[in-house]
Amino acid sequence: MKPAWRNASFLIGISITTIIVVTALVSLVWTPYPPTKIDIVHKLAAPSWQHWLGTDPFGRDVGSMIMAGARSSLSVALIAVLVGAGIGIPLGAFASAVGGWVDSAVMRLTDLAFAFPALLTAVMITALAGPGAGNAMLAIGIFNIPVFARVTRGATLAVRELDFVMAARATGRGEFSIMARHVLPNISAVLLVQVTIQFALAIIADAGLAYVGLGTQPPFPSWGRMLNDAQTYIFKAPLLAVFPGLAITSAVLGLNLLGDGLRDLLDPRLSSRR
Repeated sequence: MKPAWRNASFLIGISITTIIVVTALVSLVWTPYPPTKIDIVHKLAAPSWQHWLGTDPFGRDVGSMIMAGARSSLSVALIAVLVGAGIGIPLGAFASAVGGWVDSAVMRLTDLAFAFPALLTAVMITALAGPGAGNAMLAIGIFNIPVFARVTRGATLAVRELDFVMAARATGRGEFSIMARHVLPNISAVLLVQVTIQFALAIIADAGLAYVGLGTQPPFPSWGRMLNDAQTYIFKAPLLAVFPGLAITSAVLGLNLLGDGLRDLLDPRLSSRR
């Protein structure tokens, strides 16, 4: 197996992801300026030593808003992925272990869930509870459940037919015991890669929901809402759209490269084909 330090995708992905995570953590205790501080006198200022990334139409420091926005996006994505994995993985494993009509019913339910994308789910939730980061987490999390359920079911079905599982079954172990002790540990690599992929997709979904006003609400910064605010000034101050766009792109690129690198490292057969 190729060492991690020789895998370019893994190194680049983990580096970008680490920078994003560290930026979000640093924003908890320090930003160059308060992210919500309004300074109309210095609105739409170009990048300078005082404001490295300039200011927005309200005079807020764009760099500070990007840092705080990283915290918001990562928080929403993390909770959404935890919700999706926490429900989807046990559901997929249960369907695979029981089989029969239960398996078919679970798969049909996942098909139904796929008919309602995160944005549409957020619209329905917002109509009942109002917009906000919590509802965005819930909407994206619900959309992630069938993804993890299907991936888990497919991976477990393949592993359950291997010799070591057949041997465990021959000793009299029950299906749920085999699933917990033998099957799930052997598909953890597949699930870990899927987590990185869904994390990246959750960041995009969060940005999209914030862009249309259904995600994180003012005055707290959000990358998606920064893009929404910037569209009015796209010709007068185009950098207002460039910086949050680069932040979203970097976060998604880093996570996708990290997932690709993990796939190579955890499955040497894929690496040997390249």
